[in-house]
Amino acid sequence: MPADRLAAFAEAAEVAHFQIGVIGVSLHCPYGPALRDFCSLYDDCRVEVPPPDAIRVDVKPTRLGRMKRRRYEVWADDEHRFTVWNNPSVLPHIEWAINWHIMLYQPRYYQIHAGVVECDGQGVILPAGPGCGKTTLTAGLVRSGWRYLSDEFALIDPDDLRLRAYPKALCVKEGSFAVLDAMGLRAARRRDYQKGQKGRVTFVKPSELNPSAIGGRCPVRFVMFPKFEAARSPRVREMSRAEAVLRLNEVSFNFTKYRAAGVQIMADIVREARVFELDAGPVDETVELVRSVVRG
Repeated sequence: MPADRLAAFAEAAEVAHFQIGVIGVSLHCPYGPALRDFCSLYDDCRVEVPPPDAIRVDVKPTRLGRMKRRRYEVWADDEHRFTVWNNPSVLPHIEWAINWHIMLYQPRYYQIHAGVVECDGQGVILPAGPGCGKTTLTAGLVRSGWRYLSDEFALIDPDDLRLRAYPKALCVKEGSFAVLDAMGLRAARRRDYQKGQKGRVTFVKPSELNPSAIGGRCPVRFVMFPKFEAARSPRVREMSRAEAVLRLNEVSFNFTKYRAAGVQIMADIVREARVFELDAGPVDETVELVRSVVRG
């Protein structure tokens, strides 16, 4: 093979492009295992050319010190995000870099930290901080037949107040591995990774939960603030819309960019939605409770 064609082939083998819902990603990664794992998680999102306004993620292997210890730098649109010292950490930090870039540079959507699902055309937001069980509950709802928009971002278009999908692979922490196994998803946990101080994580492809999992543009009809305790029976309590607006803005990723406009967006959202506090317990029981509320 001529040298120029060989160089082009090598470049192509290290680059892949994706349209993940409304988010475009162009991944440049010479570390083969991480690139292959990412492509496996998002094979149904692969596109031939970089999407418009795609986030460019670069993984740059370097060597440091007298022993030439290898490390990987993860960049997003020419901004350094992470330095990774071990191979099992590369993939989760690629995902993390994409998430950070969305938070910082995607003002097109008002962003809430939430799991997001759709049932019968009705959008359901599960806003929460880390450790509240939103990802496992989202997985349980999608497993039961609901459609999936995200386990991390509720992206709300300010023009029409509709949700947009960013159906990223679900990132599940080690404490919930047993819950995945109980759902019959042991096979979906093909590999574990290390995500810094968050510890071991695994990724679940949405289609492994439900072959027709991916949802689309829809209105917000329910907002449920989950808080998980394994031993309790799940229950819901309706809450005031004023409190819901305050709490939604507390878990907004880009409230500082919207400020008063963000408060107004959330007020308009909850005016058309029912809002609840959700005491989440065992996943199957909590899923049934949420289903009963949403379906009346």
